[in-house]
Amino acid sequence: MNIREKLARLDSARPAQPPAAEPARFSEGAESWIETLRYELGLTVLQEDRSFILLKENYYPAYNDPVFAELQANGFEVPALRQISGDLPVDSPNLKRALFLDAETTGLAGGTGTYAFLVGIGHLEADHIVVRQYLLPDFIYEWLMLKHLDQALRQFNFTVTFNGKSFDIPLLKNRYILNRMVSALEEMPHADMLHAARRIWRRRLPACDLQTLEAHILNIDRAGDIPGDAIPHIYFEFIRKRDTLLLRDVLEHNFHDVAHMALLTLRICAICQAPGRHLAYPQDYYCLASYFFQAKRYREAIPLLEALLGRLSPGDAELVTGTLFLLSLSHKKTGDSARAKQYLENLLERRVFHPGIIEELAKFYEHEDKDYAGAGEIVEKGLQYLETVRQLDPRSELLRFLPGLKHRYQRLRRKLARKE
Repeated sequence: MNIREKLARLDSARPAQPPAAEPARFSEGAESWIETLRYELGLTVLQEDRSFILLKENYYPAYNDPVFAELQANGFEVPALRQISGDLPVDSPNLKRALFLDAETTGLAGGTGTYAFLVGIGHLEADHIVVRQYLLPDFIYEWLMLKHLDQALRQFNFTVTFNGKSFDIPLLKNRYILNRMVSALEEMPHADMLHAARRIWRRRLPACDLQTLEAHILNIDRAGDIPGDAIPHIYFEFIRKRDTLLLRDVLEHNFHDVAHMALLTLRICAICQAPGRHLAYPQDYYCLASYFFQAKRYREAIPLLEALLGRLSPGDAELVTGTLFLLSLSHKKTGDSARAKQYLENLLERRVFHPGIIEELAKFYEHEDKDYAGAGEIVEKGLQYLETVRQLDPRSELLRFLPGLKHRYQRLRRKLARKE
């Protein structure tokens, strides 16, 4: 019998009509376990095609946050959020159209063997944060959780995470691909509040993890919380023992991650909208202005730096130096050479001989004023300073400026000789 005859024989053996789909049923033990999950953890069962996942919905009050009323008065339009998170769309982002997302996974290293067993999503509604948590009771039902998550994603314009750019979002995208599913995440703009937080608070705070920010910025003490690195082990214990109560603390941890991330986003948006009203510490001013400078947004950096200069005391020598130098470079980039030179000369009057400052000021004297003698005197002061540095610390990083300053000094002497 050839292959064609075998195929014909198989076709003739097929029933004319497919059997009617049986209603999804679970064994008696599984039904009991599902009922325990519902009762003990307050979960709703989402069931489809012999698969099921669990949903928990809760609320977190947002109206108590000090910036909530201010943002609400503007309809939660936060165009300035793009200043600190450039991944957002060009049109003005609105926090009512943001979906806050945090996933708990079976491992912290990522990879194809790691999957999300709990995904918490939140959004602003009226004066509170609605948090929905999708819980995966078994790996074989992953497709159903991803399906419900995708349906939720498509109702919003962009996602917000904390460290999701390098972990949550790539991991979830990978899970959709492995399940041969199309995800809204592929085209959806995303804002990572970890990077935004570092751009404001990295200089002042000991760290920028979420719990440090909760304590120092939101004034929230998350007492009794489980450590994040213990969560994968707890989930595997839950799968092995089917002990429902093991997940209670995990759900609580994820709920607060989502809610507090949303509150942190509110705070960051308020700062971006009006930094003078919401930044109290000079270090935070300097961090945000430095970020604007590095992002080549000099016209946004200048007013922040000028406001900071008025707040600093003589004891803040390091910040004063950094602020004056950034002001000089920012004015230079915007074409105001006179102001740029003025700030550098201010630093020289303060006897700040950092070679970077010396080099910038010497450029003004040499190229704009054609004052080769004045430029040479400035470079000479820089060389004397570096010689002192070399004697005190032969491995100092400042010594990398030495060859360049020596070359500039010799060139200035030749130019001066030709002029004379």
